Amino acid sequence: MDIDYNLVQRAQMLLTLEHPLNQVRDILLREGYPQEQVVELMDATEEVLNYLVPPHYDEHKIGIDILHPGEKAQGRKPTVDILIDKRSGRLELITPNQPETWRVANEVRKAIKRQRHQALKYYH
Repeated sequence: MDIDYNLVQRAQMLLTLEHPLNQVRDILLREGYPQEQVVELMDATEEVLNYLVPPHYDEHKIGIDILHPGEKAQGRKPTVDILIDKRSGRLELITPNQPETWRVANEVRKAIKRQRHQALKYYH
């Protein structure tokens, strides 16, 4: 199927502004682009993005995958949103553009702080 060039440009602009794919799909449909073309373009875009390699991390790091609002759990490929260094407790936000990533990261930081505080009690 031929996809309208204006649709492709608009989708690229929305993705550049870091809108999630499902939101881009909804915006394009609301703007009146043909549903078949929007679905085909977004499916192809998602397929290409799934080929991107997630950040490599070793056995000293823990990866956290967050199910963001609007995502469906079934058939979803796991991705890493937050990396935690087991030794230092340092967090690396892989998807800082998502508000849920920040919320989860803050909760993880609180848990790490509580855990360290508990561990220090036992050594004193």
